[in-house]
Amino acid sequence: MSFSISIKKAMDDQGVTPSDVAKQTGYTPQYLHSLLDGSRRWNETTLSKACDALGLEIKLVPAKKLKHRDG
Repeated sequence: MSFSISIKKAMDDQGVTPSDVAKQTGYTPQYLHSLLDGSRRWNETTLSKACDALGLEIKLVPAKKLKHRDG
């Protein structure tokens, strides 16, 4: 799942709009929309501010390993 999809889901679950999150992060609504639609890339600062605004934390977990088939 992409980060933008996760943020959109969290916003839906909390009943907030991209404009609400933009106000809390100090970004313009247009900038936040461009992050969410993929026309701009997330960076450490934007990730952190969005997560703080939504009460989320970022956790790094090992990827699930796929079983390899022989032959």
